Amino acid sequence: MLGGCGKVTRKMVSVVSEFVMTSQTPSTPRATRLIVADIDGCLSRGSRSHFSRKLIDKLVATNHASRIDPLVPAVTLCTGRPQPYVECLLQVIHSDTPALCEGGTVMFHPKKHLVEFHKDFGVRENELLDRLRVRVDEVLLRPGVVHEPGKATHVTLLVTDPWKPTDLMEQAEAVRAEFGGTFTLDYSRIAMHFLFRHLNKGSGITWLAQRTGVALDEMAAIGDATPDLHFMRRTGLSCAPANAFDPVKEIATHVSKLEDAEAVMEFIDMVLQRNRDLATAAATTSGVKAR
Repeated sequence: MLGGCGKVTRKMVSVVSEFVMTSQTPSTPRATRLIVADIDGCLSRGSRSHFSRKLIDKLVATNHASRIDPLVPAVTLCTGRPQPYVECLLQVIHSDTPALCEGGTVMFHPKKHLVEFHKDFGVRENELLDRLRVRVDEVLLRPGVVHEPGKATHVTLLVTDPWKPTDLMEQAEAVRAEFGGTFTLDYSRIAMHFLFRHLNKGSGITWLAQRTGVALDEMAAIGDATPDLHFMRRTGLSCAPANAFDPVKEIATHVSKLEDAEAVMEFIDMVLQRNRDLATAAATTSGVKAR
């Protein structure tokens, strides 16, 4: 039982299911059917930290409850991490929903065990990546700066002591400029990402909506860093934890006073409560009061 869900009657499920699935006017708030979360800086503090057992239990309970209670949204991932990492974490949180990997250019379908590449990533992009990797190796690689293994659709450098991503910004921008406007360069606290300008978490979340049948305004996004801006701007709700970069906080519909995992758990409860409130209002309007 997910904390605070309360008893769900057969009659209530019928009314709520109709409310959740029925198309509404753009001005009418819609229930959230899917929460899409970044990993590093949201579900955890990054590679140098451990996942919270409390959070994992919350995500498992939420995903299980979502299969029987239409008020409870499922939880999936939208991350720059490679597919094998994402597959493993989906198993841990008991998610059956497709997830976005590599900044929205790769989708993993857990039920089908299928790895899918975005339609706009093709031969030309592979050739450009090969050229980019050569220049990155020549200019940026050094002790403490290495490629993140497993990336197939963009280049991520992991930056560790004695370096910080900002130390390499000038050289990285020079490499990016060699390719005109093909790539963008995003930074997190421990990494830098060379991403195709036309492929990001924004195009990824639209793709996820197409594959799952969940509309963008029925999704809620959780992010903390600049790559997350692309998908947080497109969803109905969005959350920035206290540790998020300022530009992320500026566009989020909710800014938490809590950090990473604690903020995620808070936001899940907020979304669930909002869904209950919307369902109660809809049931009252139709003359059926949910109990």
